[in-house]
Amino acid sequence: MIKKVSILGSTGSIGKQTLSVIAKNKEKFNVHSLSGGENINLLLKQSANFKPKIISVLKEDDALKLKKNPLLRKIKILNGDIGLKEISLSKEADILVSATSGVSSLIPTLEFLKLGKRVCVASKEIFLLLGNKITEVANKYSGEVIPIDSEHSGLFQLIKNEDVSNIKRVFLTASGGPFFGKKKEELRDVTPKEALNHPTWSMGNKISIDSATMMNKAIEIIEASIMFNIPHQIIHPIVNRKSHIHSIVEFIDGNIVFSGSYNDMRIPIGYALNFPNRLSSTKYKFHPGETMNLIKINEKTYKAFNLARKALDIGGSMPAVMNAANTVAVEAFLKNRIKFTDILKIVDRTMKKHKPIRKINLKNIMNINEIASKDAYNIINK
Repeated sequence: MIKKVSILGSTGSIGKQTLSVIAKNKEKFNVHSLSGGENINLLLKQSANFKPKIISVLKEDDALKLKKNPLLRKIKILNGDIGLKEISLSKEADILVSATSGVSSLIPTLEFLKLGKRVCVASKEIFLLLGNKITEVANKYSGEVIPIDSEHSGLFQLIKNEDVSNIKRVFLTASGGPFFGKKKEELRDVTPKEALNHPTWSMGNKISIDSATMMNKAIEIIEASIMFNIPHQIIHPIVNRKSHIHSIVEFIDGNIVFSGSYNDMRIPIGYALNFPNRLSSTKYKFHPGETMNLIKINEKTYKAFNLARKALDIGGSMPAVMNAANTVAVEAFLKNRIKFTDILKIVDRTMKKHKPIRKINLKNIMNINEIASKDAYNIINK
């Protein structure tokens, strides 16, 4: 039976690669709905190619423009949060790919899980906002959360049939980004162009900068801890410069298992879409010698890990505050308003300003996110 897929963030990096997987596996998948931000020209091309039933854009003006296009006359065109929610409430779709940047996919993810269906998650932000709620809803309504991130996809494959008590240590690999091995004083004047030059992956701007600061790996530790209910103290970062190893698990009996693939996001996307089965590929040939080079990370060298572990130890609203401040700081760096080395300083100051709220829910977390963003903006402006 062909599975119908809805994609939140179809014009982004993960969204485009998901459509690539679907296009090569038409006998298994087709597109039910697409949502994009402001790139309506690309969304128009995607809609012409995949013929979804619903498309949603960010702005109402863009939705009105699309409604006038004769190529889209059979497609329902929506916008904003209302559009995302309607996509998530569609009972016709089998799978939701949650791949938007920011927090906009949180409510749609929860709503789709309440239908007892599968959400393939690429959006890290929603787990930092309300990760425990996501896992709680998935369990309550028999929904599935399958990670798309290569590291979490690998970890999922390694421990999906294991009791957490059997796990001694977990390692999530990082490429090290473009500045691995450089000293702090060498990073002060790096440009956005230099920071965006990721050595192995082709990704969006935000995640590329996060990789350069190591915040991406720090966030992944939080995500893995929440998603798999693993204490963060036993989750460690490690560098694999070629990004061929993604996750390593050491069990209490001494067994150590590795998960890896070539650095092509279509591999974990295909796995998430077609789980528990795999999609066939003959594109890559395994070369063990160039894959297994691992380098230990000294977490004291990277402030991001200190901030992430602090956020997890405090809990409650603090991971969301860290995430909001980082998002604002990265945006400011990309606009040349601050230096690269200021990004994590702003995150730190925002976290110190925040008074943690223990009991978080869907109503107050959005407000907390907004306040933290404003605090970060104010710190930058000063």
